[in-house]
Amino acid sequence: MSLPRLSLLARVMLAAALLAPAVSARALDVNLADAAQLTHLKGLGPATAERIVRERERGGPYLSPQDLAERVRGIGARKLQGLQEAGLTVGPAGPASASREAARPAGRPGARPATPTRRP
Repeated sequence: MSLPRLSLLARVMLAAALLAPAVSARALDVNLADAAQLTHLKGLGPATAERIVRERERGGPYLSPQDLAERVRGIGARKLQGLQEAGLTVGPAGPASASREAARPAGRPGARPATPTRRP
């Protein structure tokens, strides 16, 4: 390998090493982030960030990006795509998520069980 090629290769590797932290710093796990962190994502305001956190606290960790979209009002396919491009990820939901997935009704995916009616 000649010195000019090595120099070019070294420059490319240095650039990649410098850019790698910036790329990984962009990723934000929806199952770990709080509302303030979520609002740093392009396209996600404080109201939606709060809905994401409240739903995660109510229903447990999100299993997939689609699970997030099904459970949080205001997040459709287009918004979900934009959030993923901005760095939103759905990390491992943990062991409790398997039992939650198994407990879902057999109807449409993500369907919520009916709320029991209060009787006087």
